[in-house]
Amino acid sequence: MSKTYLDLLAYFGIGGAHPGGFSLTKTLLQNENILPTESVLDIGCGTGQTAAFLAEQFKCHVTAIDNHPIMIEKAKERFKESDFIVNVMEGDAQNLNIADSTFDYIIAESVIVFTDISKTLNELSRVLKSGGSMIIIEMTAEQNLSEELRRKVSNLYGINEILNEEEWISRLQDLGFTQIDIINTPTELVPSEINDINQSENIQADLFDLWEEHNNFLFHYHHLIGYRVFKCQLTR
Repeated sequence: MSKTYLDLLAYFGIGGAHPGGFSLTKTLLQNENILPTESVLDIGCGTGQTAAFLAEQFKCHVTAIDNHPIMIEKAKERFKESDFIVNVMEGDAQNLNIADSTFDYIIAESVIVFTDISKTLNELSRVLKSGGSMIIIEMTAEQNLSEELRRKVSNLYGINEILNEEEWISRLQDLGFTQIDIINTPTELVPSEINDINQSENIQADLFDLWEEHNNFLFHYHHLIGYRVFKCQLTR
């Protein structure tokens, strides 16, 4: 079975691979007032870098979910020696085994676009409490994309839908999200600085080829596909 871009991230154990990297994550979260009594979901947690920061910074209850078993393994490894507790679960963002209205806060960093966007947003709105907040960092079309480019994105990343800014806002509004703010950040999709790696042994050559293909894609198409950071609140 051929490896995917998400396999690449898992086998290399890359933390902060999302647009803007971990430095953007810290900048976004330092402006938040998350209380120790509150519950936070890091959906698509990867190796757990953001979940660890949340638990250390805010002393809150953190649940970290990913659907890739290697990511889950590496996240658990990260937390094994820590002084805080993070609830790490393997799960599907499109069908979460979690009760309604569980979380006060959700963060998703370049996760939703790799799923059925409407299904995942519906699930995230279901498990978020009324009045709760969500921050998402997601790939965004900067202009109308050709069918050829959409096929390239699908073949490389397994992404079947690329929304523009207005379409993201519309999807969020349809599910009851209000006070939708676009956080002022650079919007170009460029390689993130990588300083957190937990690499698996005996990585296959095709994953190195895939990494090169990813970097080439960003070089050629960064002006057509960027990203946005949306912060929104749920009102039921």
